[in-house]
Amino acid sequence: MDWFSFSIAGAACLAVTGVIDKFYLGRYVRNSLAYLFVLVVIQQIFLLPILAYAGLVFIYPHSLYALSTGLLQVILWAAYLSALKVEEASRIAGQVYVFPVFVFLGEFFILGETLRPSDYAGGALLLLAGLLISYRPASNPGSRVKRGRISPALKYMVVFWIFAAAYSLASKHLLDYVIEWHLIVWSSLGSLIAVCALLVNRELRREARSYFRSSPARLSILFLNELFDFLGRGAFIFAYALGSVALVSSVSALQPFITLVYVLILGVLVPGALVEEMDRRAAGGLPPLRSTSTPIWLPLWN
Repeated sequence: MDWFSFSIAGAACLAVTGVIDKFYLGRYVRNSLAYLFVLVVIQQIFLLPILAYAGLVFIYPHSLYALSTGLLQVILWAAYLSALKVEEASRIAGQVYVFPVFVFLGEFFILGETLRPSDYAGGALLLLAGLLISYRPASNPGSRVKRGRISPALKYMVVFWIFAAAYSLASKHLLDYVIEWHLIVWSSLGSLIAVCALLVNRELRREARSYFRSSPARLSILFLNELFDFLGRGAFIFAYALGSVALVSSVSALQPFITLVYVLILGVLVPGALVEEMDRRAAGGLPPLRSTSTPIWLPLWN
C-alpha cells in the first residue's frame, strides 16, 4: 500500500469512531475524561499482537519523545470529545480537518519544506470551511434566538487543531529514528501514563469503573470503538512514513464526507439512533433528515 491508501483507510476507520463516540457521549457519558480514560486502557490490549510481532526497542532519547506523543494524543482527544458533547458529529467531522493548515505551517517552519502558492490557497479554504461549518444560522422566525452564532465547539476544536498538528509533525520526525510499530506502541503507552494522572479525581474513578461493569453488549461497543481508533491511527502513522505529512493530512480531510455517509446509512437502518442536525447547509444540499430531540437509543445497549 502507498501513503494515499493508508490515509484513506485511516480516515474511514476514524470516521467510525466519531459516530460511535457520539452515541456513547449522548447517552452514557457524564465526564468525557472518564470515557477517554477507559478507551486508552482498552487500547493497550491491541498492543499485544504488535509486541508479539515486532517486539519493542528502547532508543534514547527518541523512544522518550515517542512516549510524549501519547500526551499530545490525550489532549487532542479530550478536546475532541468535549466538542462532540456540544455539537453534531457531522459538524465536528467537518471542523476536524482544519488542522492541516497548522501542519502546513509546521512543515515549513520546523521541517523546512517549501510550500507552493496552491498549498497556501488550500489551507485558507480549509480554514474557511471550518469556520462556515462552525456558524449556526439564525433560528426559525418563531424562536427566541434570532441571530446566528458560532458553534460552542469551536473553542475545543482550536485546541484539537494545534495538538493534532503537533502530533502529526512529531510522528513524521520520529519515524526517521523508530519504526512504525514501535512508534504506535510507545505512543499508546504514553497515552496510558497521561490518563493515569486523571485518577486523582474520585468522581472520574467511579464513572470509569462503571464502564467496565456495564453489560457485555455495551462493553463490546467500547472495544469496537477502540479497535477502529487503533487501526485508524496506525494507518496514518504508516502513511506519514511513506509520504509528506501535509499531503497525508490533506487527504485525510475526506473524513467528514465519510462520516456523513455513515450518518446517512445509520439514519436509514436505525432511525433516531443518532441526533443530528442534517439540514441542507450541513448535508451539502441533500434533503433534510428527520430531526429529533429524544435521547439517543440503541436496543442492543439496553
